[in-house]
Amino acid sequence: MAYWLLTTHGVALFPISVFLWTWKRRKDMASIFMVIKYLYGVTFSLLYHSHHTLGEDKFTSDYDYSNWALLDSYAASSLIFTTVLYGLRVREPQFYITSFAVENIVLIVYLWENLNQTLIITWYLSVCSTIVCILKWKTIWRYLLRYRILSFLLLSSGITAIIMYTIAVKQFYNEIYVKFHSLWHCFVFLTAGFAAILRYKLDEQLYPMINRRDTLDSL
Repeated sequence: MAYWLLTTHGVALFPISVFLWTWKRRKDMASIFMVIKYLYGVTFSLLYHSHHTLGEDKFTSDYDYSNWALLDSYAASSLIFTTVLYGLRVREPQFYITSFAVENIVLIVYLWENLNQTLIITWYLSVCSTIVCILKWKTIWRYLLRYRILSFLLLSSGITAIIMYTIAVKQFYNEIYVKFHSLWHCFVFLTAGFAAILRYKLDEQLYPMINRRDTLDSL
């Protein structure tokens, strides 16, 4: 069952595919930014979890394990907030500026070892995400009015991901941790995928690409 920690990362292909489709259709550079961040985040997570699940076949060593643990925690926390920015259609350059500013605070907290990192990061990201939601309330309202099923799926998977994380975070590599952390992987990636679809659909409705063929054929 421990291998579920690795195989459930495959659900990340869902949001990554949506990001690539959005870029292909709309030449949205923020989507390429998200693809890169997700590829790095999944890679760090795989290396971190493989240390405990692959036994002698693992790619990491006890010497560099703490580095992969740091990169996994930082990348996961950063991805959550950046996905909030992306899903709520925060535009460039505010998208990149806000992401960079918040992520660096996350990194500082993870490097400050004598802090209650989990509690601080959870509250910090919750407050930052709430502020973004308040500022982008019109986008949320449009999602709820125009795409009710997708909005329901996003909220359902998001709430489930929070529940799975809350259970798993109290454990450490026992059967309960493996089960619920693996489920967290699934539902957090599903949430990201639904958010990306909502952004794409609303952008297509509000700002349709008139000369799509000319845009796609040019570099």
